[in-house]
Amino acid sequence: MIAPYEDSTTAGEPAPEASPGPYPDPAGPDSSEAGVEPGAEAEQHAWDSRRDLYRHSPGIMLGHSAQLGGSLVGGDQHGVSGGQVTGDVILGGSKVEYRIGGDEEEHSGEIRAAEVEKIARNFVFPPGTGSEREAVAQDDAWEPGSPFGLALARLREHRVAVLSGPATTGRRAAALMLRRAVGSTAYRALDPALSPGRLAGELRDGCGHLVHDFPTSAEQPLREHHLRALSEKLGAAGSHLVIVVGSHPVVHGDAGHVPWRPPEPSALLHGHLRHKDLAGHSIGTLLALPEVRAVLKHRRPPAELAVFADRIAAHAQGLLPLTGLASFGHDAAERQVRAWFDSTEQTLHDKAFLIALATFNEAPYPLTAELGDVLFGLLQRIENPGEPARIPVFGTSSAQRVEHAQADRYLETEETEWGPVLQTKVQFRDPLTAITLLREVWTGHPSARPALVAWLRRLADDPRPVVRTRAASTAAALAHADLPSAMALLIRPWAFESRLRARLAAANALALAHHLGTPHVPRVLREWCTADDHRLRRAAVRTYALVGDAFAAEAVEALLAAVRAMEARGGPVRRWPGELDELAQSASAVLLAAGQNAGAWEAGGAAAELWPALVPLTRGGQGRDFVLRTVVHACGPVDGAGGRPLLLDLFGRAEATAGTAGALLRQSLAALWRMVLKDPQYSASGLEAMRDWVRAAGDDPDAERALAELLPLLAVSVEDTKRLLYLLENLRGGTDPGPPAVALRLRGALSPPPAP
Repeated sequence: MIAPYEDSTTAGEPAPEASPGPYPDPAGPDSSEAGVEPGAEAEQHAWDSRRDLYRHSPGIMLGHSAQLGGSLVGGDQHGVSGGQVTGDVILGGSKVEYRIGGDEEEHSGEIRAAEVEKIARNFVFPPGTGSEREAVAQDDAWEPGSPFGLALARLREHRVAVLSGPATTGRRAAALMLRRAVGSTAYRALDPALSPGRLAGELRDGCGHLVHDFPTSAEQPLREHHLRALSEKLGAAGSHLVIVVGSHPVVHGDAGHVPWRPPEPSALLHGHLRHKDLAGHSIGTLLALPEVRAVLKHRRPPAELAVFADRIAAHAQGLLPLTGLASFGHDAAERQVRAWFDSTEQTLHDKAFLIALATFNEAPYPLTAELGDVLFGLLQRIENPGEPARIPVFGTSSAQRVEHAQADRYLETEETEWGPVLQTKVQFRDPLTAITLLREVWTGHPSARPALVAWLRRLADDPRPVVRTRAASTAAALAHADLPSAMALLIRPWAFESRLRARLAAANALALAHHLGTPHVPRVLREWCTADDHRLRRAAVRTYALVGDAFAAEAVEALLAAVRAMEARGGPVRRWPGELDELAQSASAVLLAAGQNAGAWEAGGAAAELWPALVPLTRGGQGRDFVLRTVVHACGPVDGAGGRPLLLDLFGRAEATAGTAGALLRQSLAALWRMVLKDPQYSASGLEAMRDWVRAAGDDPDAERALAELLPLLAVSVEDTKRLLYLLENLRGGTDPGPPAVALRLRGALSPPPAP
């Protein structure tokens, strides 16, 4: 039997000195080098660690979309809970200036008609309940159910309309078009610093008025009598007024406000392109370009799409290559992030929340807010060491915080150890924002590094798996931006930690850094895998389990080199008695992951090459133990909860025709199985794994077929046949006292060979 290994690091090897953190060690003063972490779970199987890494990592970290430098980002935009947009406001988008002066001070200014007509040229009216279509700025040309139609109806009836929405959704342009639609030819902008009661005194005859970014709050609401007084004064003056407010205004009365919803990005872009010189290219052809579709996949502010339309026109005219279109999303994300951190209007608390959101993008909002406050406390110690951090318990609402960050809230079911749970999650609208923001903080604001490092070290020791994984994914993003610093401050110290969670954070960070395209990760793993310090070896071995399938042959060869080095040392070190078992676990994870790829069993495929190469290593020594342990560990993982065993699935998918790579793979797997069943140390584990396979085949015809083909290859002698027949005849499952039906059917696949 293979004994379960434990985390048994003992004292004797000092870990590198960690920077003092602002919080006490959550494990307590007596936990270091104790062998097993106080209050921690047993170390995960390598395949389980791999599963958790992929489950809790943000989507952009994985796959080809993780490569930075362009806007081609995989994944679909999540829907917004309740069908309502709750994001897309730039922090500091609203600026209110209070001035002290007499009544002679001017509180309005002219908006030139040429500016309004320029906006009208490209303006696209959003669809209502009907299908999306374009509309021109003519009377009643838009759909009546659209936000524009609702606001226009109120403006015509009451001469005043309140339009609400985030700052980057084109609400100001919509307000100008509303006034134009009711026939205004003169336009004036009113001072938003005026109180609601003073707006009526600034109205002029025959004008369309605009109050942009008008602040409302519980202390200063826009009340019903204010709107009625404005309506009365506007009617007498033959004028109109549109008041533009934020997404969560305090407006009393029956009239209320109309939430503004912009058109779809494709419609907006079409509206900007229809009047440009496209050198004979059709708009449909240009919108179908992959580089353009990648930008349109995610909602973007209309102002950004206007800039993007200029780039598309330049490309159509031959002035800009496709790479210029592909880089647009990344450039836009960089501009937005720099605007956030260069702004002096934002508090340190706001910026801490942005960093936390970048770390926990696509994660539950309460988690983001909670740990953002922790980061704020650490940053406060750097900025004002003598002043304690003051966190408002009931400050800005969650909707406003998400809105300020140009993000969306949505409902999504998340798998937990207790089952699926519905969570309110939050994500940046632009998927490139998170990684861009982390890189900007790490490389552009190095004074924040001590707080960020202390924060990530705290997260890496959190009991919640998603928090630990996000600490690692953030470290991976930082390593992609600055590998030497991230290795020195985060990843190597984690690898030297005595705690299991920290070591796993190092492995996860290296694995995700490789997914992001960070150079030299395979080289780091090769060096660590045979290093003198067992802690570095341990981190490298677990990292191979997480990411080794990306370079499977190199990973298996490195693990074999570690086995040979261990044999040369005379066996595993006292501080890591389970070294051989962890090496085998990682090898099994690499082989299983490589075998899941389409065509892995074909000639040149990873599985077709690697599994047969293990057979000659079973002649003796540590190499034999390593291979047999690898086979036993590879028998356990299944495809989903209660699914088909992955190794059995690989055998079943491989081609059986003699002389093919698939046939060689099947013969090699059968040979390894026979060695496991005949070895006194591993036969019990092998038989138990076979029982699990038979039970799993009860409701899976393909698995049963694969077993029916495998069992005869294992019964090459009378003793082999007797052993397998005994297993099938005495297998029990459920409440039935006899063997399950699948076992009886598989028994028919076995027949005793003729007597010698």
